[in-house]
Amino acid sequence: MKLRLLLLLLLAVISGCVDEVQLPARSVASRLVVEGLVTNEKPPYTVKLTLTGEYNSLIYGQNEIPVNGATVSITEIGGRTVTLSQDALTPAYYWMYDSTFVGQSGKSYQLKIILPGGETYISEPELLNPVSEIDRIYAEYRPRADAEVYIPDHYQILLDTKDPASAGNYYRWSGYGYVPRLSTGEPIGFGFCCKWCWVPVYGSRSEVLSDVLVNGNSISRRPIMLSPVYYVGRHYIEVRQYSLTKSAYQFWVKFEEQRKRTGSLFDPLPASIEGNVHREDDANVLALGYFGSSGVSTRRLTIPGDTLNAARMEIKYGDVFVEDGNCQLIYNQGQLNPPANW
Repeated sequence: MKLRLLLLLLLAVISGCVDEVQLPARSVASRLVVEGLVTNEKPPYTVKLTLTGEYNSLIYGQNEIPVNGATVSITEIGGRTVTLSQDALTPAYYWMYDSTFVGQSGKSYQLKIILPGGETYISEPELLNPVSEIDRIYAEYRPRADAEVYIPDHYQILLDTKDPASAGNYYRWSGYGYVPRLSTGEPIGFGFCCKWCWVPVYGSRSEVLSDVLVNGNSISRRPIMLSPVYYVGRHYIEVRQYSLTKSAYQFWVKFEEQRKRTGSLFDPLPASIEGNVHREDDANVLALGYFGSSGVSTRRLTIPGDTLNAARMEIKYGDVFVEDGNCQLIYNQGQLNPPANW
């Protein structure tokens, strides 16, 4: 009993010595965010304009606010200027549809934004560099670990390409695809419909590489994305290889570093990175995001999936990846038919 009383007294003394520390809430004002790209592919090109919502670290929230009513144009340095049109349904997006305005290697492009209040932003001229062709893309099957019950098997999508002999080449890769999924279906008449559909999957947009260590050599088995195996059926994959300027490469490196942060009290606020867009009358006032120009090489792949056995997969997975209802409605952007002309 005496020992217990002594312990209680000690705890009371310790707790009385702790002062409460009031940490100030970190907050930042709303800022312009720009995402846009001109390529050597035919238009349309898009520019996305948003404002960051008021960020408060105690609330831990940050929302995108579309920029409505801006005047947006793209200029080919020494050439034409084209004006973009705002999307009526998704007002954050501005579109350039002029089929005669196509990005060309060796040309530089500049974005200009006049906000509704008259404030004007411009980007630094961005050189469109040529890009190597993708030699091939291919898939390798990777089963999940036994303990990973809620993670499906997947295909690892890999890429081979050849870096030119000239130094100073920078790459970015992105990938997306459609994979089959299964649901319980929707009752109709005496049966069920819509039990199978294809859903989109996406890889990272910030897979980048400098040729400092590989100049003039082959880039082999570069991992691009994972294509999850939820059910048997074909996978449809598209991989895009972009050329980058050095400044664009540095932007995407910072973007990826921030994306991988685990987050702590002392980390920077989780917002986009400052890029190459600034206020026209004050180059020190920077927007977030980046306006770039890139050469693009594209490859598509169809994975047959014919070596997978439906009965075995159902035993392995159970109903972990099967949702109730109409497949195209319960899975985001689900479609009953595979993509056409793949």
